[in-house]
Amino acid sequence: MKSTLLLCLLGLLLTAARPTSEIELVKKRVLSERVEILIPKGFEVMSEQQLDFAYGKAASRPSVIFTNNNLVSLAFNYSDNDSDQDMVDIYADSFAKSYHKLYKEATWFGEGIKNINNRKVGYLEFMKPEMGHEVYTLVFFTDVQGKLMICTFNCADRQKPEWEPIAKQIMLSVKANG
Repeated sequence: MKSTLLLCLLGLLLTAARPTSEIELVKKRVLSERVEILIPKGFEVMSEQQLDFAYGKAASRPSVIFTNNNLVSLAFNYSDNDSDQDMVDIYADSFAKSYHKLYKEATWFGEGIKNINNRKVGYLEFMKPEMGHEVYTLVFFTDVQGKLMICTFNCADRQKPEWEPIAKQIMLSVKANG
């Protein structure tokens, strides 16, 4: 009886301590096939009703948001702003200044430019206060067919240890067509 109980407890502990590598990522094409990226399996596109609730009719509303309905989201915004590889540096500087000014209380983890799949990709990584709690955010952006694409990964601070490496894998997987 004791050994059965110990085995059950051990099984529960092992299940609770599952590594983040168990979050499976799948390739998806988004923004009318313009971008290929890894997205966590089970994430669904947010419905129009959910978008209306979260953003209303705001002009800054993302083009598409994938979510697991558990406070984790990956938003894509294909903007009207002109962009090319040379402009990614300019956007990186501009976004860094704007975000630092906008989120004065944020804890910053990194910002800059990475070369991902032979393309410049700018990024900002920080933790910001939002509605009484902290939110981990990884913003990354690049040019896609002459326009600026901005991706924003968000999760609650308590989920950061599990989701931060996944967010970075997602960013490192981005492949833009032109």
